[in-house]
This record gives sequence, C-alpha cells and structure tokens, in this order.
Amino acid sequence: MTQATFKRNAHASYFTRCLRAMPSQAQEQDSNRVTLAFFCLSGLALIGKLDPSAEDRDAWIEWLWTLQAPGGGFRGSTGEPASAPGNLPSTYTALACLALLRAPLDRLDRKALRSFLAACQAEDGSFSPTPDTQGLFQNDMRMAYTASLAAKVAGGGPAFDEPAAIDFVMRCQTWEGGYSGRPGIESHGGTNYCALAALSLLGALDKADVAGSSRWLVQRQIGGFQGRPGKLEDVCYSFWCGGALATIGLASLVNEEPNTEFLLDSQSPIGGFGKEPEEFPDPFHSYLALSALSLTGAREKLELAEIDPVYNMPPWARDWLLAEA
Repeated sequence: MTQATFKRNAHASYFTRCLRAMPSQAQEQDSNRVTLAFFCLSGLALIGKLDPSAEDRDAWIEWLWTLQAPGGGFRGSTGEPASAPGNLPSTYTALACLALLRAPLDRLDRKALRSFLAACQAEDGSFSPTPDTQGLFQNDMRMAYTASLAAKVAGGGPAFDEPAAIDFVMRCQTWEGGYSGRPGIESHGGTNYCALAALSLLGALDKADVAGSSRWLVQRQIGGFQGRPGKLEDVCYSFWCGGALATIGLASLVNEEPNTEFLLDSQSPIGGFGKEPEEFPDPFHSYLALSALSLTGAREKLELAEIDPVYNMPPWARDWLLAEA
C-alpha cells in the first residue's frame, strides 16, 4: 500500500536522534562518524528543520575542526588517533558539515589540503582515500569525486594533475555507456554519479558521453532505481542515478510518479527511510531518499529545499564553501 503521507516531523526527530546517539546498527561505522553527521545535517536542511541551538551549533563546529588532520584533509572520527591522516570521503563530508552549519572557514588549512589532495593522486590519475594507501582497491571513482570537490574548496588553482584525473574518469566508461569504479569492471549507479559529477567539477562535462550515460541510467528505473542490471530497487539509487541525470541536465527523464511512490513507501514509522519498503531506516538511505525527491517535481509538492546535484548539498551551502576559495 502506498504511503502518500510525507512524515516530515518523524524524519526530523529521526535525524536529530541520530545526531545525538548513533543507532546500534550504525555503531560499527564509528570511524565514519563525520559522514553520518553529514547525512543527518543535510537531511534536516532538506526538510527545513536544520535549526540547532547556538550551543549545539558551536559544539558541532568545534568537533569538526578537531578532525582536521595535520597533513591536510579531515579524519572521520575522534576515535582515530590525532596523528592519523585525513581521508578523502571524510574531507568532503566534514567540509559539507561546516558549510551546513555556516561555520567560518578561517581555520581551514588550504595549503595542507592542497598538498593532501596531490599526495592522494596516483600516476594513473586515480585517487586513494589516504596518501598511504596508493594502489590498493579503493582507488576508485568515489575518490575522484571527493578529491575534485575538495579541490574547489581549497582554491588557488589546480591542486593535482587534472588532465590525468579526467583521463582516469574517461577510461572508466564501459561498453554499456555507464561508468565503473575503475577501468575494466562493470558500471554501477553510484560510480556513474561520481564520474559525471567529477567531470563537472573538473570543467570537463563536455567530454561525457551524454547519450550513452543517459541510456544506461534510464534503464535502471524499475519504479525506483536499481544500482546494476538484474538487481532490485534500492532507495539510494534514486539519488545516484537521478543525481547523475540531473548533472547532465536530464532530470526530467526520471519517471517521477513511480519513483516518488517507491521512496515514500520506504519511509519508516519511526522516521527515516530504509533501503526499500519494510526495511529498518538508516541515515544514509534516509538522506539520499530526500535528495532524490528534491531533484524531481516532488520537491515542491513535499516542500523540500533545493539541492545542487553536483555538490550534493543545498546551493546556499555550496556558495558558503566556495565564497573564500
């Protein structure tokens, strides 16, 4: 049965609870705590409920600055040693959190950030999550995206070899038209988003095969979206595929009605969204469900905030990050 009612207040309560205490299902993700905070703060922003007290805002901002690594970038949690290097995904989500809280960026070590980004790049143009994990399996499209976005915030011209990064992205396009995480493996909804958004950030979106990409992405819609051929629908892919289409200016190709129906059916009675109907909610799927809804005509119907599909944050938060770059 379709859940036509959007549970705004329940979602606000869910994200607020998760900001104060991680759900037991998420506790093994403690090293990614800043990313969980990003999902919660962003989710509250999209439903118009991001209004922390001055005390909470100041405390969260101070916590975020404690994650800035001496060698540049940000760590994922205070549970890691203070000497631990930054990592690319946490750097992206920490910067986004600072923007969502409208924190002054005067403490951002831009010089160290630029050095960190350059150190994460491999000879083939790909990026590892940290400078000391070069050449391992995590050199993939997620890292290319987060490095490209962080470089926009760092400012000061190219922070790494951009032509090599663009070449890496282009080498990941498969015969199907989509993009894989690394050359030689299959396309995936999440890596399609990361590839097209990275090309946009690098000023190379004109190099994208729009026809091939859009065909692959549209074929992933069942009602919601699947991540790969032959898989079931999953809430997160409504954003990964929908966001990729929005990045190339083709958000209108999403069949809005069945996508919205699938997403609303995945709401939990306690707030938040599961990966599919009847599943327990988690911050990741809860935020990406709202992001996906915000990219379509459902945004106005549900009174959601606008989102920039490339930066994966509201335009005002994007502008806050870039104001001093």
